[in-house]
Amino acid sequence: MGIPEQIGKYPVLPILNLTNPKNALRTAEALAAGGIEIMEVTLRNEDALPSLEAIRKEFPHFTLGAGTILNAEQLDRVENIGVDFGVSPGWDKALWNKAIEKNFFLIPGVLTPSELNCVSQFDCPLIKVFPIQPVGGYPYLHALLAPFRSQGRKYIPTGGITRDLVSRYLSDPDVLSVGGSWITPSQLLQTSQFQEITKLAKSALSFPPLQ
Repeated sequence: MGIPEQIGKYPVLPILNLTNPKNALRTAEALAAGGIEIMEVTLRNEDALPSLEAIRKEFPHFTLGAGTILNAEQLDRVENIGVDFGVSPGWDKALWNKAIEKNFFLIPGVLTPSELNCVSQFDCPLIKVFPIQPVGGYPYLHALLAPFRSQGRKYIPTGGITRDLVSRYLSDPDVLSVGGSWITPSQLLQTSQFQEITKLAKSALSFPPLQ
């Protein structure tokens, strides 16, 4: 299964945590106004699934992802909603096989060479590296990927990446996009400053072109 074209269209993949349907819809609207029509909503609270349903209904053209998929039941539920891709914080062979069975595009997470070596035994074209900043940031990513460069895989580093660090990650030819909640910060959602999210979305498009 190839990588959906829209995932690599934008330098930054906006990640929305601990949201509700109202804020999720306003965030999608704000991102679209800023030129970004992709987002990931993490399954970290009870409002996550209703938020995904609301976005799917009101923004059918959006490339919509569900994050923090931990088990097959969650995968079934988000697939039924009609999301375009899923993201897992770690590697789970059974979950990967379930995604393949359903023809559902899943981005598994890794953090260590052992995990990456395990994932590399499967036909997985896009891998999340999480949480990247707490373990050393880009220097760690560069060292982690070195033995695996020849495999032709692409990566999305996430976890603690701030706006000022994005360009360094994007300079890596194997980084497809950078995951970031800085573009949808909770304080802006809580204070309904969605115009600021639009500004952040516009600024995210000014990063260097992807390799």
